Amino acid sequence: MRADDSEQVVRALQLRTVLPANWTAGLAQVATEGVFVTPPIDGWIFAVGRDLAVATHNPAEMELLLTGLSEQYGEVMWFSTDEDRDVHGWAMAQRGTLVRGYAYVEEQGHTLWHGDVTEAETALGCFLDDPRDHSDDEIKWWPDRRTVLAVAAAWSMDPCTIGSEYVRAHGVSVGLVGRL
Repeated sequence: MRADDSEQVVRALQLRTVLPANWTAGLAQVATEGVFVTPPIDGWIFAVGRDLAVATHNPAEMELLLTGLSEQYGEVMWFSTDEDRDVHGWAMAQRGTLVRGYAYVEEQGHTLWHGDVTEAETALGCFLDDPRDHSDDEIKWWPDRRTVLAVAAAWSMDPCTIGSEYVRAHGVSVGLVGRL
């Protein structure tokens, strides 16, 4: 989300049992439970972790979270990718309204489709039918981790570019870890 105060984001997410954590420890912790809220990076604060993945598994709950946060922060984005379960999605809310949302869950197919395809999605080749698919599926295209990260990069920032070198070069090192 576009923000400059990590503690304010922690309060907006209503995290509990909040502790400071460096990037390595914070990201390791939230792989199984919790949320890691980064310090501001080029005008963005990232909130990542298993608790958010669980809280946003239902598209209606994800929309409620995003629209609420976007009322406070103006622009909020959600990106999710889990290759093991084949779950991928992205969404953008602005000023309290979900503008664009898409999600795919292997067992259920395309579970969220909200708003018009963005220019970035079109430029990335999203939703172009795969000519090898001869099924009756309405949409003959499926996302993957690369797609989610490419949409993130086009809309805001690719989280994979925020590695230890970036953190050292920009002097951002400590975030906050808590539970939803």
